[in-house]
Amino acid sequence: MSAWLHPTYRGAVCWFGLGAGVAGKLYGFLLLATLMVMVGPGPGVVLFLKVLGVAVIAGAVGGTMHGVLRSLDRWGRMGTWLRGLTAIFVALMAAVALTPRGPFNLPDPMLHLFALGLAALGAGGLLLLDDRRPGRPTPGHYQDLLRRDRLWTTADRARSRRRP
Repeated sequence: MSAWLHPTYRGAVCWFGLGAGVAGKLYGFLLLATLMVMVGPGPGVVLFLKVLGVAVIAGAVGGTMHGVLRSLDRWGRMGTWLRGLTAIFVALMAAVALTPRGPFNLPDPMLHLFALGLAALGAGGLLLLDDRRPGRPTPGHYQDLLRRDRLWTTADRARSRRRP
């Protein structure tokens, strides 16, 4: 896959990653069951698939924005947070735009405030889960550190094989 297409692909399939664990499968099943109870079995499955399609397309849009703003990582932690905030906000707005008859209206300013709050919380969570947290090295330096760790691990393995 092309490098420029990778963020779009990751954004589109991130929803399937959330359903990989037991909790994700249970959530998906409960969502499907709730929709089937509310609107009937046939329309419930169709509505579930539509919601899943909207999530995939909105995730792809957010992933694309995340890839476009890759240069913000040079700003350090604030740039990473701003990149995540923008990507999540754009994904939420894309989801609202794809559901014109839904409960939300795109020109509503309260929706923008709510989406901005959710995006800020989500970006903060992404920043907390970032494994480059302690000194926040640049992406190139981070890759060098990973290579150095792999080299030491390989050298330790080789030394341990030589010892009786």
